[in-house]
Amino acid sequence: MNYQSSLCIAAAALAATYGFAGGMPAAEAGIAVQGEQATAEYWTARQPEGEKILLQAEDIQKLNASLRARNETLRDLVDFPSSLTGQQVKNRIFAAMQDYWPAEKPEEYAGSHILTPAEWEYVRQNCNTDSLPEKVEVQYGVTTKRSDMRLLPTSDGWYSAPNDIHYDNLQGTAIDPAQPVAVLAVSQDGSFYFVQSKDYQGWMAASNVALTDYKTWLNYVEPQDFVVVISNKKKIAGSGGAEELYQMGATIPCIKDSNGRLALQLPSRNAAGRLEIATSPVQLDNTLHKGYLPFSYNNAIRQAFRFLGDVYGWGGQDESVDCSSFVQDVYRSMGIQIPRDADQQEAAMPVNQSFSGLATAERYEKIKQAKPGTLCFKPGHVMMYLGKNNDGVPMVIHSASSYYDFKTDAQKHYIRQVIVSDMTYQNSQGTQTIDGITSIGSIK
Repeated sequence: MNYQSSLCIAAAALAATYGFAGGMPAAEAGIAVQGEQATAEYWTARQPEGEKILLQAEDIQKLNASLRARNETLRDLVDFPSSLTGQQVKNRIFAAMQDYWPAEKPEEYAGSHILTPAEWEYVRQNCNTDSLPEKVEVQYGVTTKRSDMRLLPTSDGWYSAPNDIHYDNLQGTAIDPAQPVAVLAVSQDGSFYFVQSKDYQGWMAASNVALTDYKTWLNYVEPQDFVVVISNKKKIAGSGGAEELYQMGATIPCIKDSNGRLALQLPSRNAAGRLEIATSPVQLDNTLHKGYLPFSYNNAIRQAFRFLGDVYGWGGQDESVDCSSFVQDVYRSMGIQIPRDADQQEAAMPVNQSFSGLATAERYEKIKQAKPGTLCFKPGHVMMYLGKNNDGVPMVIHSASSYYDFKTDAQKHYIRQVIVSDMTYQNSQGTQTIDGITSIGSIK
């Protein structure tokens, strides 16, 4: 299963056709609307039932269970097995490699040079699959920093074009601090753990994971009390004063301290690689919320607009979001756990309407009937529907990488930011987005 292929548009492959030898072209937001349509207030004011709570907490729990049943990339870590066979772990490692195993050396760039056979072989051997025991005892870890999850155990980037820095083909996703992971294997050089999170599997720097016992780990898997980051991103200082970056939807367990104040349970890693927890008083505000936000149309809109103007971050690069992590973060801030990648999101949506065979006018009519927060899918990309503007044009908000404009110059234009737009912009074949939509999906 190729998870990486659905990380928004196939930007890495397209990068090779454009070329980065002279550096990344300047980003511009030519298709982004400005003015009042680029505000959350414009869209929330148009929703007569915008503040209505659509699902209660117990309904969301059932929904999440059904989403996990529908999509194998979502994992209930509470029920994760305490041991696996070596072959099962090996199969997971091979699956996480996606197209890199057992393929021949890819013609990709490591910086300015083509990946060498020695570099290729070293990383493959670093997967350490031949050293797996017949029975693998799962270890329990908690992330202590925002961490990249990689397809292969290396921090070096592999790219489709020389001198690219934004579209690393080995980048799977990024995971926040204070998140639980099941540790299944260690790289040959000891620098990486192969882990399973709630929605992804891959290699993570071992220095960013603190090992702990099962009972303590469960408090991060299913905390009784927790706060949720509801801003697009937030830096939180730990006991040592260093700030760690958290992104929207990240959960942090909390307790009442000796003074009766709400306190975060912030993880750190000691010299032995074990988990240590520091309590830190927390002030709830417009960046941190006790528990999840209520699920409503207007909360979906408001949360989406918190990202407006943020840089496009392929696989979580550049401390930001790509198209699928953008919509995932919006939904997880309301407690709804959808898959990480766009193709998996499309497959998992409880309500899905196919656009196959529809003419352009029929497509517009179907979208106009959708509710705010509905996800609009096209190959490799996902957008969130906002509603119709004053002219009756359906509009979307999305983390966009690039587009083509065959009406003017037939050239590729880089946006690389979260924008509001209509659906007339074109792809490399000159197809308007509205005509490329494969389906729209919603929670209810």
